[in-house]
Amino acid sequence: MTLEKLVNERNYILGELKAYEDLQLAMEKIKRFNMENFSETTLKVYDTSSDPELEEITETVVAMKIDELTDYLLKISENINRIKMGESTES
Repeated sequence: MTLEKLVNERNYILGELKAYEDLQLAMEKIKRFNMENFSETTLKVYDTSSDPELEEITETVVAMKIDELTDYLLKISENINRIKMGESTES
């Protein structure tokens, strides 16, 4: 992969990671609100992108996705650094 493609992929992953982190934070806030006001701890969130079957997204699923994206981001960053280091030694 070229440096430009890796940088674009990194930026895409950063955006996706931010979205999952925002989702995680929102789920925590909603759960806390429900516990304080309704003594309810169950929160159901569904992914509608795979219609007609709704896939439930749990806090565990979100945490696992954040871990996966973080690992992938690390690999992409290592590849970017490797390419940049190769370019700097050629100069």
